[in-house]
Amino acid sequence: MMRSCRLAGVAMLAGLSSATAQRSTITPDAFRSRADSLVFTYLAESHAPSASFAVIRGNDTLAYGAHGLANVDAWRAPTATTIYEIGSITKQFTSAAVMKLVDQGRVKLDDDLSKYVPQFPLQGKKVSIHHLLNHTSGIHSYTSSPEWPKTWNDKLSPDAIVTFVAADTFDFAPGTGYRYNNTGYVLLGMVIEKASGQTYASYLNAQFFKPLGLRQTSYCRSKTSDPDFALGYSKGASGTERAKFLHLSHPFSAGALCSTVGDFAKWQRALDGGKVVSPASYALMSTADSLNGGRKINYGFGLVPGVFNGHKTVSHTGGIPGFATAATYVPDDSLSIVVFTNFDGESPQTLVQNLLRVAYGVAPVGRGAAATQAAAPSLSVADRDAIVGNYTLQLPGGQTLPIKFFLDGTRLMAQAQGQEANEIRYLGNYTFGVGFDPALRFTFTIEAGKATKVTLLQGGATIDGPRVP
Repeated sequence: MMRSCRLAGVAMLAGLSSATAQRSTITPDAFRSRADSLVFTYLAESHAPSASFAVIRGNDTLAYGAHGLANVDAWRAPTATTIYEIGSITKQFTSAAVMKLVDQGRVKLDDDLSKYVPQFPLQGKKVSIHHLLNHTSGIHSYTSSPEWPKTWNDKLSPDAIVTFVAADTFDFAPGTGYRYNNTGYVLLGMVIEKASGQTYASYLNAQFFKPLGLRQTSYCRSKTSDPDFALGYSKGASGTERAKFLHLSHPFSAGALCSTVGDFAKWQRALDGGKVVSPASYALMSTADSLNGGRKINYGFGLVPGVFNGHKTVSHTGGIPGFATAATYVPDDSLSIVVFTNFDGESPQTLVQNLLRVAYGVAPVGRGAAATQAAAPSLSVADRDAIVGNYTLQLPGGQTLPIKFFLDGTRLMAQAQGQEANEIRYLGNYTFGVGFDPALRFTFTIEAGKATKVTLLQGGATIDGPRVP
């Protein structure tokens, strides 16, 4: 388990600048096949149980779906409408809430924090709302406190959260340095509550979620059995395991929201389209800010500005126990790229970057780059015939699931009891994948020219299925 919770995750997109920005022209059919390969590689190599993804350009849906398992024990697959904890992507909602109050004249960027949260000791320093929004306050982040993880099971008030660092020496004088800071965004949530007279959750619901039709976006529940929500997982000593519990009062306005990839893409467009805050406020949110001395920092207000292929980008990532998220928006092409996962072991940010590259006809890099081009290995007739037969998967909890592998012409098919048949694709070494879930693997054990067992890998779980004579 991590010593501190990764509520943070600021991403910088490498810029491939050009004199003339090229538009994204890839067709949905061409994009989807390559996107599946990239998602497939991320899930297989990170061992994340699932990923939901949305890539939407203008009115074109280039990719919209999900692969893997939202709940490993229940063997429940995700969809594009599965709800995930989004971690620090929450910060742009908090920033937008503050800027809406600024637009209304109820808050000023140069207001001192003491005007709204007088109980927090500023040690003789002036900390403005501006300093909190761009992480230049110098206040220490509570997620780095060694005492904080001991309280993860407890419901805590925002005042109790910021108390973890209230007596700490400032990291630097306000406005003179930059350090990503979750305490600052909890304090901003307290400012929102004081200035609006509403709870943070109620204010966001009334000002953003309901008016914009974000029906599956909300302040997360700490515990839920609702199948619409993904369960969170971490990397354990013996593989993927359920994430340690964190009461969702802790991340508060720094990282406690839940959403779907579709809702979030809608939010990106509304924010860019002037439906959330004024154009001037959005410009402050999405433009690199500066320190007192004029040195630029790669952060706005809750958003990370960047450049890719001559286009401005706006991004952020998130991490919280059991979940990791990443999202990028390209205003020039109204292009949204959003990936949510229920695994905190590896950020999907590289996956988002590669989806962005493919959208502009640029070759992907790093892990997964070869996946979009690799030729399928061949399967001999003898090996194919050795696999055909009936097997019984030994599911978690003692249940069993009969599954058969058979030929449909020359295609090798798999069909679990009560489910549709699906073609399986040979990947080499007696291992097969399926089109509907790029992370799923069937691996056969061959003895004396005949398969004796199939092993299913899906969502981080490994399940054996002996052949039925």
